[in-house]
Amino acid sequence: MATIKKVKRKKGGVSYQINFVHPKTKKWTIKTVRCSYKDALRIKTEIERDIAYDRIGKENPNRRIYFWSELEKTYRKYSKQNKSHKTVEREKQVLKVFDAFLGGDLHIDKITVRTIENYKEFRLNNGISPATLSIDFRVIKSMFNQAIIWGLTKKNPVKGVKLPKHEEVKVRFLRKDEIKALLDLIKADENKAFHRLVLAYLHTGARRNELLPPLFTWENVYFDEKKIIIHGIKQQNRRYIPMNNVLLGILEKIKKENPKYPFEFKPEFVTHKIKKYYNNADIKGANTHSLRKTFGSLLIQEKKADIYTVSKLLGHSSVKTTEKYYIDLISDNYKAAVDGLEDII
Repeated sequence: MATIKKVKRKKGGVSYQINFVHPKTKKWTIKTVRCSYKDALRIKTEIERDIAYDRIGKENPNRRIYFWSELEKTYRKYSKQNKSHKTVEREKQVLKVFDAFLGGDLHIDKITVRTIENYKEFRLNNGISPATLSIDFRVIKSMFNQAIIWGLTKKNPVKGVKLPKHEEVKVRFLRKDEIKALLDLIKADENKAFHRLVLAYLHTGARRNELLPPLFTWENVYFDEKKIIIHGIKQQNRRYIPMNNVLLGILEKIKKENPKYPFEFKPEFVTHKIKKYYNNADIKGANTHSLRKTFGSLLIQEKKADIYTVSKLLGHSSVKTTEKYYIDLISDNYKAAVDGLEDII
């Protein structure tokens, strides 16, 4: 009999370990799979059946050869059913480039580590950054992991291929004088609705789409409890954010005007408009996402929240992600904390 065990992954999420005694070696064997519990149970059942019929370690003669085009089609259908629209579109672009690189419809077992190494060289030679290449690798790796779960192949060719080192992510957040200049400019333009939206971004740390319809409606606002619910565009998660007096005041005023949505803007318009105001305020290197980064940086700089709290408010998948973006600010806080002992001891 095989047993199944749930294990936490270092980068978040869970995997399942299926343990069984190999019928030939008589040693305990562990097979780790990253999938749902239902799929893990199915795999466990298949292993027990193969042990019973003496098929462990032998190729299945009825196993059909799967080609790249079939895997891509199947995987894209799977992604469309299980992932956000933005993720599906990103994967579509990555797979389009990889498909062109392959130059033909290969049997998926013919896509090897050497193939991925050649793809890495091809992409870097064509001027893409290591950060962009890491996105490519993540998509292709995810596809082959799913193919393994589906029983279409046994190996993931992306595993073992090292990414080139890339520079640490530099967070572009707004300084206090830049925040004032931006808000003053929008206010002077008498754009009350957009002024409210920018303030809401600064007081929630929400991503651009997370405060816009259809993700954000009046059903997301709990005035009595002074909190809002943010439906994340990543991993279909959601998080609660307390409303401070500024955000509460903004939403109460908007509610009295009785619009259909709290913020009735299209994402593309927000990006275009904020870029215009940045240019007019002579704020360089910032974008819509900088408002989100400013929220996190101010909480850390002003010592209003620790890194764990900031991570939860931003909806990051792990604290490590938050640390990566705010490492310089965290280091300053660590130094200040130690220096503070001078006044105590």
